[in-house]
Amino acid sequence: MADSHLGFSAYNKVDQYGRNIVEEKIYEGFKQVINKIIEDIKPDAVIHAGDVFHHVRPRIRTLYIFKSELEKLERKKIPTIIISGNHDAPKSSSTTSPFSLFEGLEHIHIVHNNEYQCIPIKSHVFHCIPFCLDSKAYLDEFSKIKPTGSDVLVMHGLIESIRDKRLRTVGEHELSDSFLKSYFSYIALGHYHNQARVAGNAWYSGSIEYFNFGESKDRKGILQVDLDTNKVDQIDLRPKYMIDHPSIDCSGFSSIDLAEKLSDLCNEDEIRNKIIRINLINVSRAAFKGIDPLKRKRLGNSALFLKIRVDYADDKNKNDMQLDSTRLDESFSRFLEEQSQKDRIRKAITKDVINYGTDVMRKSVSIHNIGRLHASE
Repeated sequence: MADSHLGFSAYNKVDQYGRNIVEEKIYEGFKQVINKIIEDIKPDAVIHAGDVFHHVRPRIRTLYIFKSELEKLERKKIPTIIISGNHDAPKSSSTTSPFSLFEGLEHIHIVHNNEYQCIPIKSHVFHCIPFCLDSKAYLDEFSKIKPTGSDVLVMHGLIESIRDKRLRTVGEHELSDSFLKSYFSYIALGHYHNQARVAGNAWYSGSIEYFNFGESKDRKGILQVDLDTNKVDQIDLRPKYMIDHPSIDCSGFSSIDLAEKLSDLCNEDEIRNKIIRINLINVSRAAFKGIDPLKRKRLGNSALFLKIRVDYADDKNKNDMQLDSTRLDESFSRFLEEQSQKDRIRKAITKDVINYGTDVMRKSVSIHNIGRLHASE
């Protein structure tokens, strides 16, 4: 398993106790996984390939829930390996890792602090490389591996062959395909949120939860791996609860037509406790505004979150040039380089200006794609 992102919250919808419902849903999902592992799967070992927490400084409730679930595995004496990912690893050596709180448990092995560690469990050796501060450091840590013939690699990052799947989050590192050695019995990867096989022996287990609509078609769950037969079973944990509807062409739709279409898509029983996005294109602005405001307000009352994204036909000719919001950092970097070449930025500070500006853009995109960052980040 990987990418639990405990502490993630979104949509500002709260329960009767004032707790963010999405955050609570993620906690419940994590508990469900641990119960599934203990009661049904009963494995020889558990691997979590990074991003246990969504923030480097998790709140007390987040830490308490993680501790409670770890203790369940500890009591059952199930060897458990956890590595830090880009979200839950400090970005400087001066910051203490939240994982420091959980060291010392006999059956729980947490690998963090940017250093390789090997952990023998039964007949296999697990080679763990946690998040590293410098992307080049992964090669140095990987060089420390001494294969035994029964080896498992655990890493967190984006394999370069799927670089088009970049999440553009803080600390996201690209991992060389050269790490995918065939001599490993299995390679457990974290960071990419979809379940995906990237080599004969290498898998991303994906995340258990949905964090943005870009993941609406992803398969969510955990993987059960048999190291003797190399069989990998994909285990689903609960029904799909994020739906991103295909775009609906509303050319010529009146207010009544739009209201009926939205009513059809917002059946209370079908959207209950789900995260829904409805995409309407070529919409008449006047027709959309003509929908009874009370009817619009009532739409999605039973949903966990409902977003109606409207592309107005009236705006088609207003903005011929559109920026890809996921590449704002790259566009901004190119813009600053052009300004520098025109001597509009002093040469002495050009590099610093570009690095700072693109980092700000990257963090802004991260907030949009993944969720709000911790205030300190």
